[in-house]
Amino acid sequence: MHRLAEIPRLFKPSTLPQAWERDNVEVLAARRRIEIHQSFLTALPDFGLPGAILDTEGQKLVDIGDAETLPALFTLPPENDEGIAFAGTGRRLVILINLRRSWPGAPEGVGWLALMLDRAFIGKTTGATLTNSEYELLSCLLVGLELKEAAARLDASYDTKRKQLQIIFQKMEVTSQAALTRTVSIRLMSHFIESFGRRQHVPAEITLLRRQYGRDVLIHAVALENGTQLPVWEFGDRRGKPCLFFHPLLSPTVLSDDKIGLLRENGLRWLVVPRFFAPGTAEATADPLRALEDHADALADYVAHFVGAPVTCVATSAGVSWAVFFAKRYPTLVERLVIAAAPFPSSLAPETAGDSLQAALAGALRQRPGVLAALVRAFAPIARSQKLAFRAYRHAYRNAPADLRTIASYAEHGHALEWLKLIADRASASVVTDLAVNHRDWLADAADLSLPITLLQGEEDTMCPPAIMRHVAAGLPTARLKVVPDAGHHLAVSHFSLLANVLKSPENAIAPNTLDETFSTPVLAAAPEGRLPQSS
Repeated sequence: MHRLAEIPRLFKPSTLPQAWERDNVEVLAARRRIEIHQSFLTALPDFGLPGAILDTEGQKLVDIGDAETLPALFTLPPENDEGIAFAGTGRRLVILINLRRSWPGAPEGVGWLALMLDRAFIGKTTGATLTNSEYELLSCLLVGLELKEAAARLDASYDTKRKQLQIIFQKMEVTSQAALTRTVSIRLMSHFIESFGRRQHVPAEITLLRRQYGRDVLIHAVALENGTQLPVWEFGDRRGKPCLFFHPLLSPTVLSDDKIGLLRENGLRWLVVPRFFAPGTAEATADPLRALEDHADALADYVAHFVGAPVTCVATSAGVSWAVFFAKRYPTLVERLVIAAAPFPSSLAPETAGDSLQAALAGALRQRPGVLAALVRAFAPIARSQKLAFRAYRHAYRNAPADLRTIASYAEHGHALEWLKLIADRASASVVTDLAVNHRDWLADAADLSLPITLLQGEEDTMCPPAIMRHVAAGLPTARLKVVPDAGHHLAVSHFSLLANVLKSPENAIAPNTLDETFSTPVLAAAPEGRLPQSS
């Protein structure tokens, strides 16, 4: 964790190109693993067991749960009619399931599923409560060892294990070793065949959304002209001003306690298309520009046919690149753009932002493409642990008191960490796409817009400091900037009342092409070669 603090010093400044570069081998491999893991968690039921997904040769592709003790390579059984076999690792029993038989939609290259079966699971499935020693003996027998071989492996005498086997016979209500292995195999097979027959009726994100908002959210599945269905979540005043929200990386909603009341009070119809769960962006792609185009086209179809009027685009942090691209591609569908806490523009040199983590990552990703693969590998384990996620949150914003207060509220209410874990489990491929899209120079796209732009930036924002945004506003003819006191990068959460007020009435923002007069900030000249000039 402490290494995060060193990122700004490890990489030299750089300016990102406008053109996209294809990912290196490491990044593509990381994307592939995430795509497989996400497909598994989305298409199949939760078995509640640690394990791994194997390729057709038995090589481990992806860990499932806490399964780091599994070997990297399994010796696969010969083909059989059941498509199920047993293997051992240490003194633990592992079941091997042929996914090409059980999962018709398995991604290419996926062969087997290895799941670790502990003593409690065996007891639950077979109806027999075994001691740990009995479980270890049964595991040896199921993988094909004779009783003498099992005794030797378990460092016990043959007579001891022969007597123990008789006790297992009684518990399983059988009279022979062959009947024992057959009975246990059949019961386990029946359990997993039934499990594969189950399907996820309600997506996990909908379950969490309902638990968080109840009847205060309308959930739509909008059929588009291309035949896909676009998920749309609607909050606030159903007849109010339409505001299309482009969410940040770590949560598809604004986690403000008073959000619903403020939306209704200000007459705002808050529309969210969660790109993590939307077609086109929910798959890992090596082409972020294509992801941007597909998502923008889907949004345009929805706005044109189901909203019926231009929308106000509202974006925060990682959502900014998506919102600016949509506004540029479909200017007639956008009335106004409001950015609450912009990310660091990748076209600026990282040294202009001091110790900004986003600025350092922008430079690192440009200089060393392998950094993206490292981020991808680190994201899921951290996000799935609430303790690690909370520590990572606090470390990233350790120099922003306002953000630390917001993060403390996340821990208190739990929803932010729940969304983070859900995204890691169900939408990690979308996170990869988001990281790549944030590599894009959103500032260049914003410079092409002729519509009104409102910029709200926290005075304590350490990801993209106010000085950077003053420079940004100076270079955008239609921009309005307000630096918000006692606010950080999580401004949209901590100051949602201000955001709602600005959305309600454009006059609540300051005049076009000026900076926030409250702070008497000078207008800066354009930065040469992407660097921030010194103010006079």
